[in-house]
Amino acid sequence: MIAKAVKGKGFRGALEYDLNKEKGQLLDTNMSGETLRELAAEFGEIRKLRPNLGKAVLHVSLSAAPGEQLTDKQWREIGQRYLIGMDLHHNQYVITRHTDTEHEHIHILANRIRFDGSVTSDSCDYKRQEALMREIEREYGLQRVAPSIEAERRAPTKGEIEAGIRTGQPSAKQQLQQLADAAAKGCRSFSEYQERLEAGGVELVPVVQLGGAKLSGLSYRLDGVTMKGSDLGKGYSPAGLAKRGVKYEQDRDFAAVRASVERDTARAFGGSDRDSAADQTPERGGLGRDAGAVGAGAGRPDGRDTADAGRNRSQEPGAGREVQSPDRLSDPAMEGCSKGSAEGSGQPEPGRGADGVEPLRPGRDDGAGYGSARERVLALAGTADRAEPTGRESRSRVPEAGRDRSLEAIQRQITALGVARFEVGIREAKTGQMMNREWERAELEQSVPWLKRMNAKGNDVYIRPAGEHGLVLVDDLTPAALDRMKREGFPPAATIETSPGNHQAWVKLSDKPISSDARIIAAQGLAKQYGGDMNSADSRHYGRLAGFTNQKPQHTRDGRQPYVLARDCSGEASAAAPAFLESIGQLIDREASRKEREGRMEAIRVVKQGHGLHDPVREYQRQAQRLMAKYGDKADLSRMDWMIATDMAKSGNWGLQDIEKGIREASPALESRKAGHIEDYAKRTAEKAWAAPEVQQYRQEQALQAQRAGKSQDGPGYSR
Repeated sequence: MIAKAVKGKGFRGALEYDLNKEKGQLLDTNMSGETLRELAAEFGEIRKLRPNLGKAVLHVSLSAAPGEQLTDKQWREIGQRYLIGMDLHHNQYVITRHTDTEHEHIHILANRIRFDGSVTSDSCDYKRQEALMREIEREYGLQRVAPSIEAERRAPTKGEIEAGIRTGQPSAKQQLQQLADAAAKGCRSFSEYQERLEAGGVELVPVVQLGGAKLSGLSYRLDGVTMKGSDLGKGYSPAGLAKRGVKYEQDRDFAAVRASVERDTARAFGGSDRDSAADQTPERGGLGRDAGAVGAGAGRPDGRDTADAGRNRSQEPGAGREVQSPDRLSDPAMEGCSKGSAEGSGQPEPGRGADGVEPLRPGRDDGAGYGSARERVLALAGTADRAEPTGRESRSRVPEAGRDRSLEAIQRQITALGVARFEVGIREAKTGQMMNREWERAELEQSVPWLKRMNAKGNDVYIRPAGEHGLVLVDDLTPAALDRMKREGFPPAATIETSPGNHQAWVKLSDKPISSDARIIAAQGLAKQYGGDMNSADSRHYGRLAGFTNQKPQHTRDGRQPYVLARDCSGEASAAAPAFLESIGQLIDREASRKEREGRMEAIRVVKQGHGLHDPVREYQRQAQRLMAKYGDKADLSRMDWMIATDMAKSGNWGLQDIEKGIREASPALESRKAGHIEDYAKRTAEKAWAAPEVQQYRQEQALQAQRAGKSQDGPGYSR
């Protein structure tokens, strides 16, 4: 089974596609609308809860393999399995089945915004979706359909197909696939494969490890476009090529690999520094276990970053190998400013002590600001000292070796948060989009070098706990607000200074997980009470990760960005949290009761007469509709329950349990009852109505009339 999910902005177009297909049918929905217009309006009402969310529409197709057949019931079950597995069961949805292709499939149109206004997370949605498809295949005995990411050759996307039709030209991916297939045919060595591709205008960008013993990655470049082998398909990666007979052997092929690395390094440095390029050869450490190739995986834990490494480095003397050598700590660029500079006085910035990571000062000799590529790489490598010395000491002191202060700040923060897994977000500087990763603590610590590279390129780095937890984030706090929080019993488990004088507070309300609704209300309450940012007061907002620079332009000063600092990180739960959570629980109960009452009132308003004649719930709703039309919405609802119960008891068509069910499942009066009293209220009301004197008298009269007419008093409907 194959799942394809697309996020979009408008529900109307997707509804028209799903519902107006000639061979389509509606399988399931949790919405009351029946027409396309009604459903679109109903989606729109929930959409208003999050007006700033760009893509609220999730359109999913689930397809069986050609020849496999499933019943409507099975497709409905599969649709529900998908919704639950992807955490969409608290969202609006419409499931339709289409039979217009050779393979059976359904469409699920879901609102990413839940009924409570929160947004379903799309973190790792592709991996979760693929795992869910494999489970469904096993449970229903379906043929396993490999996802596109596992294909030996990636199929063209819809956009590539449309562009090809429009321009008459294949995409860069298709051209590379064709050229690589032709080069691999009958080829038996990597050197020969590379020669054939270069004859066709394709450059290879290899990534090797273990001093050149292992070819771990491969990218292809054609007409300035670079694509990883995995983007073309599994058959174009080193492992896939080996299966096709194109094998890499160090003794035979390493010279070709080295030539590609040197060429790529020269390109990264503008081709102006041949010595720098030569220094990146395997013999001089450029292709060691950790180094990879310049521009090919440097600094990333998975080694997949390709040819752009080094392109953002300034072309200053010593660029190249030196910029990759943070162990050379005596460089003047890491020392304080000149004597007459206020920035070089050695004193921390106001409100920015030595806790966490300090901003870099400009170098003495070249006068460059913090934006200097060489300074940034050295600082991000962890060589900046905790506090800058003053006077003569600043000219000779060597920073402490082997210390990664970014990692220290990260460890302080994640230890204080105290959860097992984290979601790390990297907001790309060019597009503003968030790239998400979900890691355990060890994985996060191992990924620090890659995060440093991403931050050095101008991207901001964020973090939030993954899964269920007892933490809330309060953003945009002043030092005075933090002091007041401590005095009033809400000391943060972790205080993060995101820019001078501006703080984020992670407040631990419980060591155990609390509901998403409770976290939202708590975050909003604390933000309002202490002057925080209300726009950030939700259960899914990211906070800053300490140890990295804040790249927002408004915080730039003299061309430098401030570091995010880990301040107080006690990790303790707030003393005032238990009472606070109890009040939140009461508020949630009241809100749930209010929504339940509104839902029941709406069901009464829209119930159709003449349907469900044998359903006690529908009978209650029809009678309530009649009474509310007579007495208005302000009618005494408990009195209405009594009138309906006695009427149903008199009719002889409903038993005691039927009356109880009608009240329990349809009465709006239950909104005012405590949760534990609902069952008791429905049962007592039904029993009192059944035993009421006027009901007994009425039933006796009916029984007497029936006896006179020759009917049995023990007929159906009269027994308790």
